[in-house]
Amino acid sequence: MNRFEKDAGWDVSAPLGPESLTWKHFGDIRSLLILGRAGTLQNMHPVLDRALQEHSNFFTDPMDRFDRSIKPIHAMIYEPRPADSAATVRDFHKPIKGVDAQGNRYHALDPDVYWWTHVTFYESIIATQHFFGTPLTEAEQRSLIAEGLTWWRLYGMSERPAFGDFANYQQYWDFMLRKALSANKTTDFAANIHRKQVPPPPGVPKALWRALRYPVMAVGVWISNATMPPRAREALGWKWTRLDQTAFDVFRHTVRLTWEIAPRRLRYIPESWAGMQRYRADPAAYSAVG
Repeated sequence: MNRFEKDAGWDVSAPLGPESLTWKHFGDIRSLLILGRAGTLQNMHPVLDRALQEHSNFFTDPMDRFDRSIKPIHAMIYEPRPADSAATVRDFHKPIKGVDAQGNRYHALDPDVYWWTHVTFYESIIATQHFFGTPLTEAEQRSLIAEGLTWWRLYGMSERPAFGDFANYQQYWDFMLRKALSANKTTDFAANIHRKQVPPPPGVPKALWRALRYPVMAVGVWISNATMPPRAREALGWKWTRLDQTAFDVFRHTVRLTWEIAPRRLRYIPESWAGMQRYRADPAAYSAVG
């Protein structure tokens, strides 16, 4: 694939921390509904597909892999020392390298590859609010993407592929969907994960998981399909019908109403809520964040 070439004026950033849109939205519990979507989009990248096949327990225990991956990333946003959490996330990827099917060397910390995974995280914030919340305005999306550059800088990696402006974000997203992503072994596994005998998520009893595994995972795959960008859905070969869309419209409306009436602490992922409470108790601990 050709490398995306960003436009001039890309160096736009905005503070993270408790006043940011990232802080407000990244820990939204509804984002768990599209975790599979985000993972599938990431894994449509050929390097990530290869890396998962060679270095991950994704195919034997995908729930554990998701749990181990997402917690330190949330810590970057909701704990007082984000640079420390960023180093943990970054260094986790250092040993992930090898040779792909074409004989080309790859590394998980290749900035172009790592940038793609990074962009999918704040695109997921936009998608969560679009499907299940209050859609972000263009001005809010601009701010969020600028915060994404500040977030990237915590990793201390090359800024060659990075940008923080809305125009480059739109162009890059379109470029990746058109030219860089495709179905592969990892995405095929994800599309049929409800048919796999995967172990339970951490903390879920095995007996309960035997009863819940198929319906829970099947609904997760369906939601991933419902929320997938049409171009990606086409590349994956996934089908979507009018009946599916009607059912999903009812589902998303129900999710939105349920979230609005839920107690505030239940509206957020537990680790994110804990960070919000920590900030309320000791705001000075976050004074250097951002």
